[in-house]
Amino acid sequence: MLIADKFEFNDVPEAKAQLNFAPETYIVDSTIRSLQSGVSGSLHTASDMIEIGAALSDIGVRELIVNLSWKDGFTVAEGLAEKNLSARVVGTFRARHPMAETWAKDGIAAGCDEICFESANDADHFSRLADPVRESNRGVSHGFAEAYAYKEVVDIVRAGVALGCRSQSFHDSYFRFALTPEGAKAFYSALRRDVPDAPPLYIHLSNFYGNATMTAIASLAAGASAADVCMNGIGHHCGHIQMAEIVTALAALYGVDAGVKLDRLTEVSHLVRERTGFNGPLHSPVTGDNGFMIDGAYWAAEAHIPYEERIHAKFPIDPRAVGNVETVVWAPGTINTGSVRSKLGAMGIDNATVTDGSVEHIIFALEDLLRQRNTYPNWVTDREFEQLCRDVLRRGY
Repeated sequence: MLIADKFEFNDVPEAKAQLNFAPETYIVDSTIRSLQSGVSGSLHTASDMIEIGAALSDIGVRELIVNLSWKDGFTVAEGLAEKNLSARVVGTFRARHPMAETWAKDGIAAGCDEICFESANDADHFSRLADPVRESNRGVSHGFAEAYAYKEVVDIVRAGVALGCRSQSFHDSYFRFALTPEGAKAFYSALRRDVPDAPPLYIHLSNFYGNATMTAIASLAAGASAADVCMNGIGHHCGHIQMAEIVTALAALYGVDAGVKLDRLTEVSHLVRERTGFNGPLHSPVTGDNGFMIDGAYWAAEAHIPYEERIHAKFPIDPRAVGNVETVVWAPGTINTGSVRSKLGAMGIDNATVTDGSVEHIIFALEDLLRQRNTYPNWVTDREFEQLCRDVLRRGY
């Protein structure tokens, strides 16, 4: 369990009174479904998606969601089923499509553990579609991805209770892409109140405004059971809830364990990058190559202070806890003679033997190197900077 430094106001009664997490909070995963979408631009094969699904199951996601109506859907469902994973294989598609009954039947034949009907017309429609699946001893669930009046939502959720529905998921399209964290809390609290025996409620959000993670956490804090996420934030409408972000924030800031092996997040993130060609920003939180990066000048300014007392040259969690590493970089925009001398001292070089001219030459050499490269990112790694320092000193400047 990750525990970040606690800000005192996190624990005041007004803040804690807003938290009503379900007895169990967990993660379901739509990475495969999002890779199937053309918007992902992914270079994967069906075998790649199966391997990605197996890795996601291994780190603790509860369900792997596959769109059966999209390319390779049945092939991937079959491949995942053959692996006997701990995660359930959930086949999904639009309930209003004329092929819905056929897709459900074929999904069961492909080995899906559960069929999720997205956007049934009403409670009767959901019941008609669900009955053959239940007769095959497979689970059923439902997702709201169209516009509904709140009363219609309640009616379908109540119908699902009678059907033994395993979950009810709510998508951004149902929320009109306009859900605020405050609205999320009000919605999930109301649904828990109006259907107290409802099955687990899920939240599936796009990141159009950059608020998917915080709005999903607000939903969970109001009683939703699971976030429907994607590794590396893959998905349309600016991507979906980023797995690494939400599970780390839950653990570090709220003390909530979502059942995911945090120390393997970076490993699986890299697997998805490798198999899809989807790299994402270098500064992606938690699993990004630069996620735990410090400017050399910040590091130097606090190098003499115990790590736990630092402000800028530290991280809220240990990068090793999520399988990542700390990196220090050096760039002309922030470097100065003081930071160079701090670095030389950390390298075991006696600053008394180093002239001010030598330090200036180190700064000039760094500027010259980056001018010649003229590429992004415009910095050098800590290892490169150490070598540059030694080279300048060896030349006797």
